[in-house]
Amino acid sequence: MRVIAGSAGSLRLQCPRGLQIRPTTDMIRESLFNSLGPRVVGAAVCDLYAGCGSVGIEAASRGASRVVFIERARRAIEAIEANLEHTRLSDVAEIIRGPVMRRYGDAARRFGPFEVVFADPPYGLAELPELVRRLVEDREGLAEGAVVVVQHSAEQDLGPAPTRTRAFGDSVLSFFEVAGEGR
Repeated sequence: MRVIAGSAGSLRLQCPRGLQIRPTTDMIRESLFNSLGPRVVGAAVCDLYAGCGSVGIEAASRGASRVVFIERARRAIEAIEANLEHTRLSDVAEIIRGPVMRRYGDAARRFGPFEVVFADPPYGLAELPELVRRLVEDREGLAEGAVVVVQHSAEQDLGPAPTRTRAFGDSVLSFFEVAGEGR
């Protein structure tokens, strides 16, 4: 796994074996950031269920002004810290440890509003429709015109209908363009 573009382009990222995470592949990340285009530059980004941090680090490498990672696994957080140090992107990063559903509201109050939110939870996660509702319908912690992107299994029901999707086998990126500023 490597950083695709930007200031840390081509640097390798570590993801320890044995973690119960599924890192976002280079191909999916490249498609994601091609879809987001220049809206990442200068943006506040939140990477939910961050795993080893590959999506948030890619955003930082491409010019995000701040990236907030929320992850509950200690070993994954250690990998994010090591990856941020290796890529020299620690100065734009905040790491919050804990469950996303409990910690997102605090992160949004402290570091938001966010222009880009990316969520890549374990596939089939029961709380995902509630999270999507909080983000898309309630616009919790989002800036005017934000985009929310959820990576999920093709079988997972997210609740609100996405603006657009991109499929990669069983993995789907669902994009939600959110009008209006959140609470």
